[in-house]
Amino acid sequence: MSDMSEQTGVKAEGVRIPHMMVAGVYASQPGDASGREAYYALLAGEEWIDGAEIPYPGELADPQTRAWLAAHVPAHWHANTVTMIPGTMQNIGKNPDFGLASSVLEGRQAALAHLDTAREALADFAQLRGSQDVRFVEIHSGPKGRPGALASKEAMCESLETILSWDWGGAQLVIEHCDRYVDGQTPEKGFLSIEDEIDLAKELGIGITVNWGRSVVEGRSAELADNHVRACAEAGVLAGLMFSGAGPEATQYGYAWIDGHLPLSVDEPTSWMTPERVAADVQLAGAAESWLEHGYVGTKVCVPADADLATRLSYMKHISEVIQHG
Repeated sequence: MSDMSEQTGVKAEGVRIPHMMVAGVYASQPGDASGREAYYALLAGEEWIDGAEIPYPGELADPQTRAWLAAHVPAHWHANTVTMIPGTMQNIGKNPDFGLASSVLEGRQAALAHLDTAREALADFAQLRGSQDVRFVEIHSGPKGRPGALASKEAMCESLETILSWDWGGAQLVIEHCDRYVDGQTPEKGFLSIEDEIDLAKELGIGITVNWGRSVVEGRSAELADNHVRACAEAGVLAGLMFSGAGPEATQYGYAWIDGHLPLSVDEPTSWMTPERVAADVQLAGAAESWLEHGYVGTKVCVPADADLATRLSYMKHISEVIQHG
């Protein structure tokens, strides 16, 4: 898309977006190594992509697959983003006390240790690429559970104070908001509220990423995604905005209200993520100058299992076009 040294932040059509656009490649990539290699080669020619959202553990965790990833993520992508959500949820599945916001000390220490392994992997990834190409690391306020029981704002604060003191090689930590615990509703994540996370972000100088679909899952409402974007923008803590869909019906991507990265409504009619809603939230976020100057925007959607490479790309590109052109 761009040379990130350009400081316009405005597309030709007048849409204000950051200079960094991220593609959640892992959600739409093929399952086999040769398919993934071909997919990255295809994506390398897309000028709108400045980086991939890369899951941890995934290919980053193992030295052999990390070397493969370092070689195949396009060399000109310098705005890659690592998400800790896969490892967070895997660990919570084994140990319900696990999480950076855990009120159980052993659970919090386990989450810190897990994050430290990611930090070491990122340092090796940078060495393999000969460049620090990871700009953001998305962390999460687990564990799952009623606020005050397992998840604690105070515990999250202690964890943040610790990890912000570590050497991240230039990458910035951001809290990615996930659905909070809601009485009477089975949570997908059940983490801290956006209000608690905004308070922590302001206190400690860290940003927040809003994942559109996860906010919709929390509120069973597209309006809640609007509210979260607006609240983070007004508080001056908006760092990222990732467009990933959700909806009230079971689909090929999973059960109703799954955090399943549903595509845009033009590709999945049950998805509440419509072009109009994407454009509206880009406009809301554009009121935050810090987001425009230093943040990122992106897309992460699943695709049909048998989709060819061009179709996989098209599902992301449909969203990127709305982001860029309104």
